[in-house]
Amino acid sequence: MIKLVAFDWNGTILSDTVACLVGDDAALVALGYKPISLKKFQETFEVPLVNFYTKIGVNPKIPKAKLEKSETIFHETYEARAANSRTRAGTRSLLKWLKAHNIPSVIFSNHIRYQIIKHLKRLKIEEYFAEVIGNGQTNEIIFNRGKGEKLMDYLKAKKINPAEILIVGDTVEEIEIARELGAIAVAITNGYNSTKRLKDKKPDYLLNDLRKIEGIIVKINKT
Repeated sequence: MIKLVAFDWNGTILSDTVACLVGDDAALVALGYKPISLKKFQETFEVPLVNFYTKIGVNPKIPKAKLEKSETIFHETYEARAANSRTRAGTRSLLKWLKAHNIPSVIFSNHIRYQIIKHLKRLKIEEYFAEVIGNGQTNEIIFNRGKGEKLMDYLKAKKINPAEILIVGDTVEEIEIARELGAIAVAITNGYNSTKRLKDKKPDYLLNDLRKIEGIIVKINKT
């Protein structure tokens, strides 16, 4: 029985892959490196960001202060571009369906919590989420990957069995978190990671449309 759906935010609910790429390219230029293509981004992006930077050839010995400054540049560039980003196709339909069937949804993200809430209000979908689990500072993502632990804390507080939740995301990170928690992993394509990377991680479900989640839940809840 599925009792909760935990959504990643960037690239999953918010269709902001290009906005993130533009922000990352601005950060790379600030660090003295060339911008990368969308294909390269999807083949290499991961959290923490130091791992992503190492993959694309950034010197791992760059001082922490310089990395933090580049992250500030990322956020300034990203937010200006993301201000016009819309929800991924099928998002509203799925959220309305979940609400009608009394299945709560939460967001768990590496992004800044107050920025997510701002976008939820702008997009008029705030009512569909029971909680927004996110970071408090812009530089947390550089060296840490903590959203899985934050989600686990939420599940413990609400006394929810991880085996009874769907974790939905567009990167390998969400698949790995689902495996660590014992949850069901739903990977969505055309986001921050390539389809091949997602497929190689063997999620329980690999989809190209969020609306297909309705059928997955119906099937699971019938068994």
